[in-house]
Amino acid sequence: MSIKTSVLSELLQALPQLRTQIYFKSSLTALSHAMEDQVLAATTENPLLVASFQRESFYRQEANRYRRLAQKSNQVYVLAAAETDFASASEEYETIAFDPYEDALRHEWHLVVISQHYTICLVCRERQNPALELYSAELPVSFDMDPARQFEGIWTSDREASHIAADILLQRILTYRPELRTKINQAQRDFGLLRFSSRASSSTPTRKL
Repeated sequence: MSIKTSVLSELLQALPQLRTQIYFKSSLTALSHAMEDQVLAATTENPLLVASFQRESFYRQEANRYRRLAQKSNQVYVLAAAETDFASASEEYETIAFDPYEDALRHEWHLVVISQHYTICLVCRERQNPALELYSAELPVSFDMDPARQFEGIWTSDREASHIAADILLQRILTYRPELRTKINQAQRDFGLLRFSSRASSSTPTRKL
C-alpha cells in the first residue's frame, strides 16, 4: 500500500498560516515525554492519544510508557513500521502497523493529545540531509549520528491544529485498520472532530494497492 503524502503536508495545506520550526531528535524526545507525562499526571482525563513512530525499534523504547498511558485512556493509538514483530492489534491499546517502505510515515514523528480541557500536537517530518548521510557512512559503526537528525514541523496547543492533525492520523489508521471505524467514530464524537472528518476524507492521498 503506497501513501506518499505526509501528515505535515496535509496539516499545512489545511492551515497554511502555521509556521514550521526545526527540531533535533533530542528536542522531539523531550517534547514527546512532556506531553505523555501530562497525560500520566492527570487524575480525571480520558484523552485521545495518537502517536506515530518511524521505526519499530523506536516504539519498543517507549512501549512501557504506552502501557501506562493506556491505563489513563481507552483511546490510545500507536502507529509504527511493520518491520519484525510489530503488528496491528487490539490489546492494551490499538497498534497500527504501516508499510515501512511505501508510507510517508516512515519519515515522520507525530504525537497528538486531545482532552476535554486541553489539546497539543507535535507533527514533524525528518529533513533529508544527503551530506550528513555521506559523512555518516565514513564513520565507525559505533558512532551515534542520531542526535544530529533534524525534523521540520509544528508543536502547538492550538485546538484547531490539534483537531485537524488528530483527524488526519485517524483517517490514516482507518486505511490500515478499517475495523476500528466504530471506535474512531466514537472518538470523533467525544472530542469534537466530526467537523474535520469531511475535510480529511476529501484530502486523503491516492493509494495504490
